Amino acid sequence: MKKKVQSRRGVFLIIIFFVLGFAIAALLFYKPTTDFPSAQITAANAEIIPIVDRNYFDIVVPEIQQAERQIDIAIFQFKFYENKENKVRLLQEALIEAADRGVTVRVILDQSNWNSGIKKDNEPTLNYLKENGIQAKFDSPKKTLHTKLLIIDDTVIVGSTNLGFHALERNSEVSVLIRNKETADYFRAYFEGLWN
Repeated sequence: MKKKVQSRRGVFLIIIFFVLGFAIAALLFYKPTTDFPSAQITAANAEIIPIVDRNYFDIVVPEIQQAERQIDIAIFQFKFYENKENKVRLLQEALIEAADRGVTVRVILDQSNWNSGIKKDNEPTLNYLKENGIQAKFDSPKKTLHTKLLIIDDTVIVGSTNLGFHALERNSEVSVLIRNKETADYFRAYFEGLWN
């Protein structure tokens, strides 16, 4: 009986060492490939507006309201709230109004298979947007879409801000608005890779 217990411990230790060895090797030798080329954009005519903490809503919603052609959003978290006065809900309504006036609106949300909570957060928004005429879908569950990217015509908004109550009302967040066609074209090409 004692030999069986020692034998099981030995097998268990071998399995642990194998798993740890594999994990260490994966960390040391895994080299992620970059699918999208890096670029340097020099634009003397770019307008750059820092967006810090509570400023996000007041800067981004007017941009959505003034959109003329296309809005593309790739974002990790975009929560849905029943309260129609919640700033996230008001932002969703601005997107729906843009789509109603003929602006193409596309939204990609994360659904990582390692984090079931994020899909639970995003699914009501995805369904609500689709029900209201917006092209919306999840990214691949095999890859985390940690991006916080909005492209509105020739304007890019990128930074740390997710679209949830805490991000808009409580967290320390930093984003930037860049009004420049070359920058928007670069990020729209990146978005197309995510969309397709």
